[in-house]
Amino acid sequence: MFNINFKMFGFIQKIYAIFTMIYNHIMGYIYPSNIVYDIFIKNLLKRIWNQREDIIIHQETTMKKKIKIGLLTNEIPPIVYGGVATWIINFMKMFEKDENIEVVPIFLAYNDNLSEKDRMKYDGIRIIEKQEDIQNCFEDINICVNNLWIALDTIVKIKELFPELNIVSVCHSLIRMENITNLGSCYTNNFNQQEITFQNSDYVVLISEAEEYYYNIFGYNLFDTKSCVIYNSYEPKYDNNKLDVNYSSNILGYIGRHVPRKRPEIPIISINNNKIDTTVINMGVDYDKYGNAYWKHLEDKYSNNLTVIPFTVDKDVKENFWKDIGINCITGIYEPFGYTICECLDRRVPVIVSNIDGPKEIVEEVINHVYEYEVDIDNYDNDINNFTDALNVVMNTSPEVRQKNAEKARKALDKLRPENIKKKWIQLFNTII
Repeated sequence: MFNINFKMFGFIQKIYAIFTMIYNHIMGYIYPSNIVYDIFIKNLLKRIWNQREDIIIHQETTMKKKIKIGLLTNEIPPIVYGGVATWIINFMKMFEKDENIEVVPIFLAYNDNLSEKDRMKYDGIRIIEKQEDIQNCFEDINICVNNLWIALDTIVKIKELFPELNIVSVCHSLIRMENITNLGSCYTNNFNQQEITFQNSDYVVLISEAEEYYYNIFGYNLFDTKSCVIYNSYEPKYDNNKLDVNYSSNILGYIGRHVPRKRPEIPIISINNNKIDTTVINMGVDYDKYGNAYWKHLEDKYSNNLTVIPFTVDKDVKENFWKDIGINCITGIYEPFGYTICECLDRRVPVIVSNIDGPKEIVEEVINHVYEYEVDIDNYDNDINNFTDALNVVMNTSPEVRQKNAEKARKALDKLRPENIKKKWIQLFNTII
């Protein structure tokens, strides 16, 4: 178990011989060598052995100590602005029973407060209410997984306080791309702040290969920051559940954010332009403090065949939406990943999906079992025509085939299951540690 180097052993023998000679000279007679051996050699070897045991115990203790991942965010249910909140919950679930990794949620409360009741939902959550809280929140953290889009002052401050702490920023969406595809929205004209966040990070995780492509096109790969692609995780909820899907229904649904880049109005314009006898349910319209004049206009214009459901986190309202539709529509001209397509596949609902970015990557191996349409970013009218072509294909597909396609399309979710995505994250953490 313990091997002494031969040179070391020879050195000890010489010292032993000298020690024996000196000891015998002082004592005036020959001292039995076996006793000298017990006094000197055994004690020396014991000390060396004990020192090695201390090292082993220290190493084992160090190895057993969990790596602490600080999960930094300003979105956590009930604080929800979009898909980031879903990502946060999924990430925590991935590691909740892990023996080596502990995820510590750290909530930035500069804009939103988290009530005591809501804090109790998340074990060990830490709150940053002011900049002075950063020190205590991060002093025992090994790696920071950052989900803040533009709070660059926080990231810079963390780096100032903990220069050796690796910051891994998850890019849920490139704000510069959002600004372009949302027609210069006031919410996305601060993309330069996200760029500074990238610069102050050690790693950037991109949630699709398409997103990595845009990241490189904008020149972000020239920063002194490493990057990699790790898809969002999605845990199917209906593996063994029989869902009540009406495969004979032609009622169209759209669920998600209603911003220009997603073109959520395409289904209603399509059926009206082409006089298709069906209806549309749009869920998730955001009537915020600025109002939503565009969707108020559409709601009035298409009152006969358009139902609008405002944005809500009410699960019952959402469940009713899925029960009421027969075909869901994933439209848009920019989509980094796409939780909606995952949920649609999971629920076995027939889906018309745009052939762009994240959605395209998610369904690529089951493309024959979904209803894809060619997105035309530059020609809006042609985009509607292409969507209409796909809609006609679905409407001319029998309920039996629709159901078989929906069942087969679920296979696309396998690569996104938490146990598979977790391996990618552990690989990244091992690289960092």
